[in-house]
Amino acid sequence: MTLIIMLYGALSSHGYGRALALGGATPVGAALVAGGTAVPTFYFVAVGAGVALLAGFLDRSRQFHRSTARPVPGLAALVAFAAWSTLVTLVAPLLFDGLSVSASGGAEARLAAGIVTSSNLAQIVYLVLGLCVVVYLARAREAGPELIGLAAGLATLLSFWAYLGATFAVPFPTGLFDNSPTFVFIDTLPGGAPRVRGIFSEPAGLAMSSLVTVAYMASRVHQVAGLRRVGVIIMIALAAYLGAVSTSASFVVAAVALIVTSGVVFVVRVTLRRGSIGALTLVGTAITVMAATLLLPRLVGWVQRVVSSKVDSSSYDERSGADARSYGILLDTFGMGAGLGSNRPSSFLATLVSTTGLVGTALFIAAVVTVLRAGSKVPEYRPVAWALISVLIVKVISGPDLSDSSGILWMSIGLLARASLRDRVPRPEPSLSPGQLPTSWRETRSWISPSGR
Repeated sequence: MTLIIMLYGALSSHGYGRALALGGATPVGAALVAGGTAVPTFYFVAVGAGVALLAGFLDRSRQFHRSTARPVPGLAALVAFAAWSTLVTLVAPLLFDGLSVSASGGAEARLAAGIVTSSNLAQIVYLVLGLCVVVYLARAREAGPELIGLAAGLATLLSFWAYLGATFAVPFPTGLFDNSPTFVFIDTLPGGAPRVRGIFSEPAGLAMSSLVTVAYMASRVHQVAGLRRVGVIIMIALAAYLGAVSTSASFVVAAVALIVTSGVVFVVRVTLRRGSIGALTLVGTAITVMAATLLLPRLVGWVQRVVSSKVDSSSYDERSGADARSYGILLDTFGMGAGLGSNRPSSFLATLVSTTGLVGTALFIAAVVTVLRAGSKVPEYRPVAWALISVLIVKVISGPDLSDSSGILWMSIGLLARASLRDRVPRPEPSLSPGQLPTSWRETRSWISPSGR
């Protein structure tokens, strides 16, 4: 199936971005299993983006590389991040031989001088492939914000299909979209009660993916019309429903964080007058404020109960303990980090600082901030910006992997960089007919020197 997706992307007039989005729609699917390493479908498809970049580099005459004079926003920081992370991964076992780290599943492991594990190599390869995706989408003419909607929306639809199969016995190809042997699949509570996980490995994965879908679609809904708007609204409803029935406490916390973030952005835009506000938006805001006034006490009480039950659980103790050990690793390595794939806590920030150190964390944050600031200025790509923000919120709360198997992290960065490049395309110089005199400085400059020099 993955090879068919790659072939479709290579031959389609819509570009290879569609193949990347389809590959990211099955985050716990494996395209290839080699030894103890299962290659996620997204990264297997991402190899095609790397091949396309190499082919374009060898053929400079292609349209794909005619704009290479303009650097991709944030790419310098990402390349420096990849170089630093690779260096740390190779050097850390030599410098910190015997350092205790957390392996997959919470087991304890130790760095060993001269030994680079398969996990280390896999994370380096995934990072390089992620950069290839960023550069490809930033340069591809056919790439657009709809790629994020395709990846997130298809994952939601497949998960809803799986939910219907588990709840109402609707025929569903179990094990087709969630076939990776590296994941532990959780379908029940400790007491045996069933839980909804869709095509993800656990309910928390479904909840977090649903939140990303809601964030993207909610920002996208006012940019489409007719049946497409109806479809976007349906996707919002399905994703919100799946997030609710997943009974994941992380979904509640991440949703609150996303709502607060969107509220802050809205207030800042209004205060600085950087965005136009229509009458419908004002009415909606007023209704939201009134509803929040009535429902906020009950909502706060419900959130407190959900969070308290999570805090009292054993899984919270295990995850918080793994994160605490990760921050200890940062101190033990003098801020350098233990290397990609060497430590696995339960949250993204703990992973970032414990594996890439202070330098790597600063470079990654700089790259993300750069593309968010540049790309979000283009209204068409603001849903992509909200998808990226929601992915980061989700990861900070309950998503330790830098190698995002859904691909939305890397695709969002690439698309926002493309939005910035497209926004900075120079306007063509005005042309003058024979005998016509210039009437402005730009026309005068073009008239004196057609090359613009």
